[in-house]
Amino acid sequence: MTAHSHHRKIILVIDDEPSIRKIIDRLLKQFGYETLLAANGADGIRLFDANAPDIALVLLDWHLPAMSGGAILAALLERRPDLRVIVVTGGSEATTDEQATSDSVSILLKPFTPTELMMTVRTVLGA
Repeated sequence: MTAHSHHRKIILVIDDEPSIRKIIDRLLKQFGYETLLAANGADGIRLFDANAPDIALVLLDWHLPAMSGGAILAALLERRPDLRVIVVTGGSEATTDEQATSDSVSILLKPFTPTELMMTVRTVLGA
């Protein structure tokens, strides 16, 4: 353990597809990140609220049942305007969303490779 171990870098993953959550979770852990996994927006926001100080980044699927990616993004940015978010989407509609074009938000298009995911995470976290 280093002296910096209290600086936990937790990445909150909000995605309704279990297989994708599992893949992203495994990749992030391989690269030394801690993860929190949510299957929907309500869970994601609850996890965010419970762990807000430790969350360095949110990986947000744009297409979710019940609560849209846009609504979740708005709720998270309302809580922390400088929050780093990577929006994962298969289409371009997120790029036209006002919230999704803010400075702290990046877009990762599906399908992505593990390398693309890690490069995006590292770029966004400035690591």
